[in-house]
Amino acid sequence: MAPRLCEYGAGTHTPDHRPDALNDPLPETIAAERLRQHLEEIARERDNAYRALQEREAELARIQRIAGVGGLEIDFRRGVRNRRTPEYLLIHGLAPEAASETYEDWVGRIHPDDRERTVQHLFGILKSESEDYSDTYRINRPSDGEVRWIRVVGKIERDASGRAVRLVGADLDVTDQMLAQATLRESEERFRLIADSAPVPIWVTKLDRKRSFANRAYVDFLGLPFEEAIDFDWRKVLHPDDLPQVLQQSVQGEASLKPFVLEARYRRADGQWRWLRSESQPRWDPNGKHIGFIGVAHDITAAKQAEIELRQLNETLEERITERTAQLEANEARLRAILETSNQYQGLLNLEGDVLYANTTALAGIRAAPRDVIGKPFWDTPWFAATEGMSRMVRNAFDTVLTGEAVRMEMLLRLPIGERWFDFSIRPLLDQHGKISGAVPEAVDITERRRGEEALRQSQKMEAIGQLTGGVAHDFNNLLTIIRSATDFLRRRELPEERRRRYVDAISETVERASNLTAQLLAFARRQPLKPQVFNVGTQVDSVAQLVRPLVGGRIEIAVDVHDPDCFTIADIAQFETALINLAINARDAMKDEGRLTIAVRKLKGIPALRTQSARSGDFVAISVHDTGSGIAQENLEAIFEPFFTTKEVGKGTGLGLSQAFGFAKQSEGDIAVESRVGHGATFTIYLPQAPSPTLTAEAVSLLSEPATTGRGYRVLVVEDNDDVGRFSTELLEDLGYVVRRVANANAALAILGENEFAVDLVFSDVIMPGMNGVELAGVIRERYPGLPVVLTSGYSNVLAESAHRGFELIQKPYSVESLSRILRKAMAEKLPVAR
Repeated sequence: MAPRLCEYGAGTHTPDHRPDALNDPLPETIAAERLRQHLEEIARERDNAYRALQEREAELARIQRIAGVGGLEIDFRRGVRNRRTPEYLLIHGLAPEAASETYEDWVGRIHPDDRERTVQHLFGILKSESEDYSDTYRINRPSDGEVRWIRVVGKIERDASGRAVRLVGADLDVTDQMLAQATLRESEERFRLIADSAPVPIWVTKLDRKRSFANRAYVDFLGLPFEEAIDFDWRKVLHPDDLPQVLQQSVQGEASLKPFVLEARYRRADGQWRWLRSESQPRWDPNGKHIGFIGVAHDITAAKQAEIELRQLNETLEERITERTAQLEANEARLRAILETSNQYQGLLNLEGDVLYANTTALAGIRAAPRDVIGKPFWDTPWFAATEGMSRMVRNAFDTVLTGEAVRMEMLLRLPIGERWFDFSIRPLLDQHGKISGAVPEAVDITERRRGEEALRQSQKMEAIGQLTGGVAHDFNNLLTIIRSATDFLRRRELPEERRRRYVDAISETVERASNLTAQLLAFARRQPLKPQVFNVGTQVDSVAQLVRPLVGGRIEIAVDVHDPDCFTIADIAQFETALINLAINARDAMKDEGRLTIAVRKLKGIPALRTQSARSGDFVAISVHDTGSGIAQENLEAIFEPFFTTKEVGKGTGLGLSQAFGFAKQSEGDIAVESRVGHGATFTIYLPQAPSPTLTAEAVSLLSEPATTGRGYRVLVVEDNDDVGRFSTELLEDLGYVVRRVANANAALAILGENEFAVDLVFSDVIMPGMNGVELAGVIRERYPGLPVVLTSGYSNVLAESAHRGFELIQKPYSVESLSRILRKAMAEKLPVAR
């Protein structure tokens, strides 16, 4: 430097003779200026670098947002200080103020199933000497509650002692990748399970022809462990005769990159040679690149052997086919002849229930040709279409047959040839392998047989009635003797009034006894004309209980349990009382005059299935009679309601009591059930339909309370074809105070009403008349003149027996003046509220 310092600061000084020499800046000034300029340049470069950094950071932030990458920083030098980038907050579903969230906030966000492992992994890395940190875990994202998979990758800065001082990393939402991997694993596992369950060998090969997968059947065929099986060279077990051809075809098939098939013999692990047919398909990756083959092999040994046998039989095959065809044709002809000449209805159905065949008898029953039924569902054919509910029943029977179970039932069908009873059955049709291939319906017309059975039952009943004829005749002769003697005495003029009244009462009582006797005989026949009326069941049971007490004796306790006091039904009160009395007497005999008899009344929602009847829904009243007697044996329960069936000693029972109760319940649109075990008593339950509580207007109550001799001038139209009865009825009604007009038939009555429907206040008609009967007349009047009351009368009528509940008042012959007056006033009272 000395030289430089000499150069600039020592030696001879030559004066500067320039004019502005005095204005030149000093060296210090020049140096300061240069320093200032240098500093400005540095500042500009710094600002440019800062702006570039900001741009790069913004660009990096955009890239992070696009890529779903969030940055994080954890500073361990002064505690644990976190810093999260906006992209991190977005990925984790956090608010902007969570950029400096605590360690606890992060731990709380980790999925419970991953929390312990994730925390332990982080601390394990921090305690180690590693500078790399990575992990994958799930979080519960606060913003929407979704579970998201997070992949974190970071670098750890450590001080000289190896202590972690700072962690800088990036978070990536890898939920889609994790779900895709899970789906792939599930798909691979499903493929493995399916492949292992397959009974044929399946394998997957790579481009180097090595197998990456083989199923259980593949391994079992070779008899090797899995690891050895996938590396096994198949040429070692390939039949020498097939080896050249198979190798050539295999090379050609693989080169074609198309599916190919190979057939050859392979030696199985047990030493047997088996024919295998292998089918190989090329495999492609998502980019369309060929990555190998997948193959499956089928054991076709049996088919190959069949081919050999087929070739051996080829020379005689045509002859055998011809022979077999002729045999089948002969068998078919014989079978068709049998079916076509059979008296049974026979057919054939396929698995869908369509008719494939119907024989001549079946077609004649519906007067149809084969084209009318072939190919149609069996249950929609004319055999069942005209009978209500039958199509559904047959469809259900067919569904049962498809389960392998045969169905048999009796049915009444309405066919073009008339109503016919059939014993119907349908059974499954099995093929040679025992599988159901269709159904065979058959039906036998049993109409004549049922008529014969009914005639036989009627003849047996008539025989039983014949056995009663002597006793009935004796009873009637006794009654007639009383009436005849009383009438003879009444003709004597000198007969005192007291004795005259006694004879009149005797005649009246005798007539009542005769009426009861005929009613019992009709009830036995189960065709008695009932007189239905609405009554309170509980009240009536109490009355019967009082009547029964002296009959059963003092050693039998009677209990009445009425669950629902407001319990009404519509039935014949007399027959109801008779049925309860018969049940009570049976109970007394079963208890041998000592025990407890309980009569209970309750309401029910339906009747359970009884005997051959299905369950019925609706509102019913149940009257049960329970005793503590000896019970009834199970073998007798089916026949207990049959007439004359009795288990009592000879002379102690007629077998008519339970038959009467059964007939009454059935005719009242109800039913009767019995439950019993030997030694545990018996319970008989009568089910009757519920009826609404009857209500009467004040005028009707007043009318009913009037004396029997008051007709109040009401106009009554009497319809009676018998002159003697008609004349007597007219005089009787006029004596009661009614204005009477009589006609001899229903048409005359309708003619009068047609002229003036207000000409009469009540129609009093006999049931049995020439032409239109009384029930039909009442039906026409109800339809045309709904406010006009009708009262029917008859000693017995099958019309009434079949139509007992059509809502008309009925008085049974013979009737008393009081009963006639009461019935007429009752009919008038019930019709008073109806405007005409």
